[in-house]
Amino acid sequence: MIALTATADVTTRKDILMQLALNDPFILVDSFDRPNIRLTLADKYKGEQQVYRYIKQRKDDCGIVYCNSRWQVDHLTKTLAGKGINCAAYHAGLESEIRNYVQDAFAKDNIQIVVATIAFGLGIDKPNIRFVIHFQPPHTLESYYQEIGRAGRDGLAAEALFLYDQADGERIKKRISAGENQQRVNVELQRFQALIGFADTQICRRQVLLNYFAQYTQNKCGNCDICLDPPRQFDATQAAQKVLSCVYRIKQQGDIAHVIEVLRGEASIKVKQLEHHQVSTFGIGKSEMPSYWFAIIRQLIHLGYLQQDIAQQSSLCLTSASRRILKGEEPLMLATPRLQQASYWRQGQGDKSYDRVLFAELRALRKDIADSEDIAPFIIFNDATLSELAKHKPQNNQQMLAISGIGEIKLARYGQVFLETIKRYLNNN
Repeated sequence: MIALTATADVTTRKDILMQLALNDPFILVDSFDRPNIRLTLADKYKGEQQVYRYIKQRKDDCGIVYCNSRWQVDHLTKTLAGKGINCAAYHAGLESEIRNYVQDAFAKDNIQIVVATIAFGLGIDKPNIRFVIHFQPPHTLESYYQEIGRAGRDGLAAEALFLYDQADGERIKKRISAGENQQRVNVELQRFQALIGFADTQICRRQVLLNYFAQYTQNKCGNCDICLDPPRQFDATQAAQKVLSCVYRIKQQGDIAHVIEVLRGEASIKVKQLEHHQVSTFGIGKSEMPSYWFAIIRQLIHLGYLQQDIAQQSSLCLTSASRRILKGEEPLMLATPRLQQASYWRQGQGDKSYDRVLFAELRALRKDIADSEDIAPFIIFNDATLSELAKHKPQNNQQMLAISGIGEIKLARYGQVFLETIKRYLNNN
């Protein structure tokens, strides 16, 4: 008998042994580390715009965007498609013919982005997925790990971007707590809390992830947002006073987005209707980006200086603790906001050692051949092989065979046309 699992924590592994009554079995646990995947978390603020800008940055790279509901999948797909992104939706509510078409078109690089629920992913055999975006939090670290593991299977650089909004987390907690089996509820809440801990961590994210799966390490990975852009603190007393004063001046009548509009001096329809463009705090924060103020407000909520009144459309309210900050009775240190423009959004777009222009030409050639044969492009050569071709620029069959991923059969079938493309490129450059 053999018992197999994809990604499981220690508790799940013990449960498998108990349920199957295995007596002193041989247990093999492979490494959980995928060092080529950059782990990145950013505060979600106007998330649909963030996703669009990120995809535009990645140009022609293939990716998956995970959402928690069918409605969110359909809505985000429509928004992205309306901005010219080549994308498609995938969830269990779609007919099987549509789901099969989307999966096949994605595998053949005819669709760049799939926006999906967790229904999409099992059995995907596509090595050149360059990024996975979590638009909403998964329920467990196991789910997170499995979903980001669909990126970078060719070994090249990939990224897992987690857009985190505390409100999303609260909604998931509420949904879990509504379960009838209290023991199961407690276990699911504990597992979700581990995910929140991963999101809130101030140490290397890969350390947290690997330690959770009992692959203990003390080494920092150098390839997550914490390692690339270590958290720093600053004296945020003045920034906090601006926020708290603004909440006070508008008589606690606005949610986070509204308060940010007032701080930045944006006279929206709602701001004018409530006459908040006339308060003294209107525009006092216009020198900072909206995402800066969102990060400050989120920390003030987390520390108990502000509360969100769910009964009043999540309006921000002052707490008794905020009085000390407003009066300047004590300084307040906060984490420096991790803005979308921060280094980890732009750093290291993969291996820079190969010729990007030649790589693009070889990729276009691969796509033409794949379309003519009605197969997925990676079946011809994967991206790792193309990057080696663009790096070493082989001139003959012997040099082609030295490239990883090229054997006698593929050389005979595709070698000549790729050699001709490389030679033509070298002659023109």
